[in-house]
Amino acid sequence: CPFHQEKTPSFSVNQDKQMFYCFGCHAGGDIFSFVIKKEGFDFKEAVNYLAQKAGIQIPAGNRKEADRRRKVIEVNQAAAQFYRQVLNATQGRDARAYMHRRGITSDIAEAFGLGYAPNSWNALSDYLHQKGFAHHDIVLAGVIKHNEDRDSYYDLLRNRLIFPIFNHYGEIIGFGGRVMDDSMPKYLNSPETEIFSKRRNLYGLFLARDSIRSKNEAILVEGYMDCLKLHQAGIDNAVSSLGTAFTIEQARLLHRYTEKVLVLYDGDEAGQRETLRAIDILNKEKIKADVITLPDGKDPDVYLELFGKEEFWKYIKNNRTSYIEFKINRYIKSVSVLDIDNKTSIIKSLQEDIINLDSEIEKDYFIKMLARKLAIQENVIYRQFNVSAASRPGYSVRRNKIEIIRDNNKYGNYGIQEKIITAMLSDHHIFNRVRDNIGLEFFKNKDYCALANLYKQLDGESTTRIAQLKNMVPEIGLEETLARLIFYLDEGISASEIEVNDFINRVKQLKEKARWNKIAGRLEKLADKGDFNSLLTFILNLDEFLHQNPGRGDKISESR
Repeated sequence: CPFHQEKTPSFSVNQDKQMFYCFGCHAGGDIFSFVIKKEGFDFKEAVNYLAQKAGIQIPAGNRKEADRRRKVIEVNQAAAQFYRQVLNATQGRDARAYMHRRGITSDIAEAFGLGYAPNSWNALSDYLHQKGFAHHDIVLAGVIKHNEDRDSYYDLLRNRLIFPIFNHYGEIIGFGGRVMDDSMPKYLNSPETEIFSKRRNLYGLFLARDSIRSKNEAILVEGYMDCLKLHQAGIDNAVSSLGTAFTIEQARLLHRYTEKVLVLYDGDEAGQRETLRAIDILNKEKIKADVITLPDGKDPDVYLELFGKEEFWKYIKNNRTSYIEFKINRYIKSVSVLDIDNKTSIIKSLQEDIINLDSEIEKDYFIKMLARKLAIQENVIYRQFNVSAASRPGYSVRRNKIEIIRDNNKYGNYGIQEKIITAMLSDHHIFNRVRDNIGLEFFKNKDYCALANLYKQLDGESTTRIAQLKNMVPEIGLEETLARLIFYLDEGISASEIEVNDFINRVKQLKEKARWNKIAGRLEKLADKGDFNSLLTFILNLDEFLHQNPGRGDKISESR
């Protein structure tokens, strides 16, 4: 499999359905999904790439745009070559001395294509014109800038160490330049162009992407130098957010390669604020975020210079924390005194993060941690989060839910939910029977639920509906899930009629238990509060309601 390291073959291709699936890492989809995942392309880029491979002519409108883009890329490549030549020439002596002082080796400088922009107003412009590039294309690339007062153009970057910025598949799309003294601004980047947007790219990703995919984790740092130094220390899954605030677009780009990110921003106050912001963005994109906070406000580059890579590795290994623990510590540190108002505010600030955790064990762990650090009883936080005892780990309703999902001993090596969804997709009569009896919201796997809801909107036989699903799922990120289920169908992994009927009956029984558990939770909550008048009223109304509406014990518990 090209997407993960494996000892035994697990990658399969279904030629009839034109789908692939890996039973090891669960990557799957069609040829577009394969190219998008392997190369890090978006859909449009994948189409152009495959069209070129197949010798298919791109429509004229798109071709004009592609030609313009290609010319700008060529200008950038020539500019990078110029900067590199100057760095290695006499003019680059000071830049080479600066790199030596900062501990940048010649190997890492070459790998990242570092260069030097001479202290000249038009050296690059003259070089590019001599190379035959049209003035219009040089302007489009953003490497020269217009002086309106003089109606003339000058080189954007002068007397700066140059960091070429590659997109995620290796094209130079822009440049960053750093001064080598204390003058300001310290960093200057290429302007936004047709091919370069800071918020949509990550520095170092082209070099880091294979390592990120292999390790299933990226290390996110703030600046160019941090990223360089980490790669030089052998930490080759590091990327930087181009010296700007981390964006949702950058998170989505990372998500093409990994599900985990370790945020390693500067240890000063500004860096910690940005860490808080970055982990919230990562959470919105369903990326697991951990955090490293360096001591004494240091940044990764400085820490490596002071202590060396062995000590740095050791610190990372021993000091990573989950994003929730980072938030707890950060919020506590931000207040001068832990009075009742501040404790209440901290609990409310963390409520959404904790209750949205998928694992009940994690919820319980962080509630305990929060209670300990705030010197508050756990039950107080549970009540604040509106988490009843019936939903805490170890109670029967939770065990019942797990019983539905993971009763693999009874149903073979695959869970019953996998067998049910494949049976539903392969036979629309079974689909209708399940839907009419227990609905479609019983799936623990949200992807299965989404596929089922898409399937019900389609017409025709099951084979027709599956073909329609294949065209729909790339837009909503479900191609891997559908590919896996198609391979299950081909292997005959599907629930029998008896298993379907048994499953329907069990879900009905558990729904009935859940109704009573809700009632029990409501009773417990009222008893904990000591609100005996409301408790008595609730019991009286419950008795009357159940006599009038047998089997409907859920409604009153939700309405009160």
